[in-house]
Amino acid sequence: MRQKEIPRVLEQLEDLDSRVLYYSATKNGIPYRVGDGVYLPPEAFTFNIKLSSPVKRPRKEPVDEDLYPEHYRKYSDYIKGSNLDAPEPYRIGRIKEIFCPKKSNGRPNETDIKIRVNKFYRPENTHKSTPASYHADINLLYWSDEEAVVDFKAVQGRCTVEYGEDLPECVQVYSMGGPNRFYFLEAYNAKSKSFEDPPNHARSPGNKGKGKGKGKGKPKSQACEPSEPEMEIKLPKLRTLDVFSGCGGLSEGFHQAGISDTLWAIEMWDPAAQAFRLNNPGSTVFTEDCNILLKLVMAGETTNSRGQRLPQKGDVEMLCGGPPCQGFSGMNRFNSRTYSKFKNSLVVSFLSYCDYYRPRFFLLENVRNFVSFKRSMVLKLTLRCLVRMGYQCTFGVLQAGQYGVAQTRRRAIILAAAPGEKLPLFPEPLHVFAPRACQLSVVVDDKKFVSNITRLSSGPFRTITVRDTMSDLPEVRNGASALEISYNGEPQS
Repeated sequence: MRQKEIPRVLEQLEDLDSRVLYYSATKNGIPYRVGDGVYLPPEAFTFNIKLSSPVKRPRKEPVDEDLYPEHYRKYSDYIKGSNLDAPEPYRIGRIKEIFCPKKSNGRPNETDIKIRVNKFYRPENTHKSTPASYHADINLLYWSDEEAVVDFKAVQGRCTVEYGEDLPECVQVYSMGGPNRFYFLEAYNAKSKSFEDPPNHARSPGNKGKGKGKGKGKPKSQACEPSEPEMEIKLPKLRTLDVFSGCGGLSEGFHQAGISDTLWAIEMWDPAAQAFRLNNPGSTVFTEDCNILLKLVMAGETTNSRGQRLPQKGDVEMLCGGPPCQGFSGMNRFNSRTYSKFKNSLVVSFLSYCDYYRPRFFLLENVRNFVSFKRSMVLKLTLRCLVRMGYQCTFGVLQAGQYGVAQTRRRAIILAAAPGEKLPLFPEPLHVFAPRACQLSVVVDDKKFVSNITRLSSGPFRTITVRDTMSDLPEVRNGASALEISYNGEPQS
């Protein structure tokens, strides 16, 4: 185990009879202080509310399959899209104490670090159960005076939890200002099953008792300043070319992340290209064969037949796209005939764009089977091309449902960075999702490959469902002809 991965306590605060209190502790290079919010595994503590048991799968009973030939459809063990097996999201607590129990010789046992936390309830953890989460912000919590003692090694990460009334901006701006941000407006009393105003000590130490002196009259261990919330890092946006852009879903993700400005897009299908123009008014959208456009640029042309300016070498800082690969489908063999088809495929066309423009960053997105197609030969040839160009490469399979999409959708991703650039890591999942849909390892030549992702059994937020995305759409009645229908009221989720 590397030194930075060994949990350590820092700055002793107080020596008590049975334990020693500390100001902070570190794990995997991340500092945790009294007052910090922390992610904990679902089994770290329980709540003082007993909820009704979740819906169980129907019990199998022997049936006459000749009489009921379709019985298996209703009573199958696996129902596609089911969330019954989805794990609970992380428990969230606020550190009240960091301590080590004393050994028999009176010295602190620094290999056994404990934290005492105040529990936060999510809406679904209260007596209102799961329906309470349908109409609540996904990052809304409830303060609780309930406490739990947890092994520090169980901590899964740090988060920020603020009292909503202390925020200098509205909740929406705060929530979008950085990752791992939660808020609460009320406290929850499990004994009386009631919601109350939070006590003064529930507020962050930095905001507690403003105008009366920070933490005045409080023990030092309770007056510690929590860590600052993580902020979004503002960087110049990368000038991006999106090949096979469709209506712009891939580009939109980069726009929302604040790292990309898609100045050019290539999409052969005119309706999708028109949608991209509407979604990205500042972009130049080409509705031509990508091979023809590249030949024009390589021949020294600056515009196409329609007078649109073509991006020149040095203009493109990021290249992204999802090239179709139907051109060489068929039996799972890779011979000279299929290799010839590969050389003439859109995957190779996309790699040719990378070879010519030499962007700082490159992203290829495709279906999950891309990594195993033709015994992974297409994957290996793609990576070999990028490496020969001098790029650093990584690949992995991600589940879109773990990032807030209301469906199961596994996608193969190849990331590449030019020499001198830092190769990005794959982002950690944000939402829990059905484990059956999260088998994301890849076997190539009998070797198992996994990505850098560490959140394998839980995540910060619950699963996003079709109810969240569509439940407030207006009803479309039989025979309706209106192209636009107004909502009946405010958003419901």
